[in-house]
Amino acid sequence: MTRAAALACLVVLAWAARADTPAPAPPAPPSEPPKTSAEAADRLGLKFTPGAELVITSDEAEGVKAADGRQTVVFTKRVKARQGDMNLTCDWLQAIYPPTAAGHPDKINAKGSVVITQGTNQALCTEAQVDNVNCTAECHSGGDQASLHRATDDVLADTIYFDLCKSTVKAVGNVSVRVRQTDPNTPSATPATGTTPAPAKAPAPAPAPAKASGG
Repeated sequence: MTRAAALACLVVLAWAARADTPAPAPPAPPSEPPKTSAEAADRLGLKFTPGAELVITSDEAEGVKAADGRQTVVFTKRVKARQGDMNLTCDWLQAIYPPTAAGHPDKINAKGSVVITQGTNQALCTEAQVDNVNCTAECHSGGDQASLHRATDDVLADTIYFDLCKSTVKAVGNVSVRVRQTDPNTPSATPATGTTPAPAKAPAPAPAPAKASGG
């Protein structure tokens, strides 16, 4: 057998052996796709809805334009602000717009019975500042504590900071966390004891009257 024929024979044998060997099975897909860090953090705090319009309503509003071109609008009496699924109510709100007066305000300052709600998360304080440029917010209540209610837990602190892009929370000063057994926002929540009351039993049927015997 020539050298070229021998090499050709080896190539054929090698190819046949590879064809007879079963291909490795592909890895089984995970039962549940892993959550990204952003998805895992969604329940931690408040989060902006990108591109959502900002709507502010109140009984009274007054606008002032500064020398640098910035415009400030102060809203008073029954103030409500909404952006996407985030809602804010307060007694007084100041919106500071960029010099171009286009788009969302750079900063929002709210005072008086401030309530910020998004889904099952609700922050309560007496003063709040929202920085749209840095995508942050903070909530505090002077000598009292600000609070954040999230599903089944409550966070209380002197100041609560929010990263509105990452949906993360940082509580500072006299921090306490309380965990409840059930979510009060869930209509089907079971009792705190975790037991379901047994259904009431139907009353037993009354016995049939005895027949009179013949005389």
